[in-house]
Amino acid sequence: MRSPQSAKQLNPRSSQGAYLLCLTALFLLSRILFAIKGGEFIASPIDFAKQYLDPRLLEKDLLRSLYYLHAQPPLFNAFLGLILKIASRPELYFELAYKATGLCMPLLFYGILISLAIRPGVAFMAAAIFMLNPTLLLYENLLYYTHAEAFLILLALFCLLRWGIDRRARFLVLFFLALLCLGMIRSLFHPVFFLLTVLLISLYLGHRCGERRLARQFVLGSLIVLVPMLLVSFKNNLIYGFFGTSSWDGMSLWIKANGFAPEQLDQFHQQGLISETALKAGYDPFLPIDHFFNDRDLQQIPCHHPADCRVLRSTGKPNFNHSGYVLLSKQLWRDAVALIARDPGLFAYYTAGSYCLMLWHASDSVHTLFYNNAIAVEWLENVYRYFYGGFLGVDSKQASHYLWWVRALCISLVFLLFYIDTVIAVFRQGVDSYRPVIILSLFCLLIHAYTLCVSSLIEFGENNRFRYPVDAAFLVLMAASIARSKGSFINIIKSPNQ
Repeated sequence: MRSPQSAKQLNPRSSQGAYLLCLTALFLLSRILFAIKGGEFIASPIDFAKQYLDPRLLEKDLLRSLYYLHAQPPLFNAFLGLILKIASRPELYFELAYKATGLCMPLLFYGILISLAIRPGVAFMAAAIFMLNPTLLLYENLLYYTHAEAFLILLALFCLLRWGIDRRARFLVLFFLALLCLGMIRSLFHPVFFLLTVLLISLYLGHRCGERRLARQFVLGSLIVLVPMLLVSFKNNLIYGFFGTSSWDGMSLWIKANGFAPEQLDQFHQQGLISETALKAGYDPFLPIDHFFNDRDLQQIPCHHPADCRVLRSTGKPNFNHSGYVLLSKQLWRDAVALIARDPGLFAYYTAGSYCLMLWHASDSVHTLFYNNAIAVEWLENVYRYFYGGFLGVDSKQASHYLWWVRALCISLVFLLFYIDTVIAVFRQGVDSYRPVIILSLFCLLIHAYTLCVSSLIEFGENNRFRYPVDAAFLVLMAASIARSKGSFINIIKSPNQ
């Protein structure tokens, strides 16, 4: 599995350095042009975003507030709190952090392609196109965790490939640290996902490749992720009675399962199928907690700290980390399951619709805050949309338009093609030099397919935002498939001995 020579030895360092400098210059130029055209960094979500704690609590009582955070994993709120504590101008620090990671993303993408023995010129062009993706530009300029997700996934891919090539433990540690940060930021990546990752790759190493020592090393390294994730999940189970990193799963599932008119819901309630809480939730359970509970009920709900006791934040916006949302989510989960059991065919149709929505242009988001920045990247957006299915003539999300489904089918067939190619590569007898590429491909397949499947099952609305962070994983999966088919990676391995 070890590569005696890395891609850097095949390509002169000076050439790579020049491409990296060009990418950096292009990044700076594109971001300056974005600002000239009216684009700006949007830090205002810190005052109202549902996923964030009260900024005053983050600044004044960070650790205890994080301990009693149940709505979301704690890391992104920890990041917000640290900046609020140390910075006199937190908006500037937020923007600098986002711009720094925004620059690192195309550099990491370039590094992955070079490590796969993609020609430097081709890798440079691919990284430049990736950098100018309008979705990346928009999320890079919004104080939201989507941008951090995309960065951490790219960092994990780079570190996993370098570990496969060099077998240096530090890359494995960085890989699992990136995954830990990912799981501690986004509840979509449940501990189950990390267990699947460990199981899949360790089985491939230990049983398919006979690399028992590397398999043990991988399993041992996974404790970097699994132990903290399980500790947070057990903490939530102990205090709030649910196992996981977010208490909102029932609310999300309710939005997905409820496609019924109010009079139909009322009928279901009279039949005893759903609760009165479901009637109050309607199409949107993310309403102030006093919409669901009266003052007496709120006083009887156990809470522990201003982070989970206060109905409103200091900004005047609802506190969606109130303990009442735990009870609300559990009840709506039961109601959603009841609706699904009543008509599973309808839920399957909604899931298909969610999946098609996920394949929509990721920069076409529900965030109204994007409006001015979207104008600044409008021409890029038009080009991006054309090549991402726009040439099929689909310009509406209306599921009644048959081309909407045709477009989803075409994109799905592309996904399936590279999925199948990866699975075949796993079971095909080949030289040891392909193992780093196959390990990388397996992880890309897992994180991409997992995100698409889980998001389609539990979410309806922002599915395209769910997909965007794993777009890079699919691009890398394609590059790895090309590298295997051309045998370019094996040439790197054999060149020192020829």
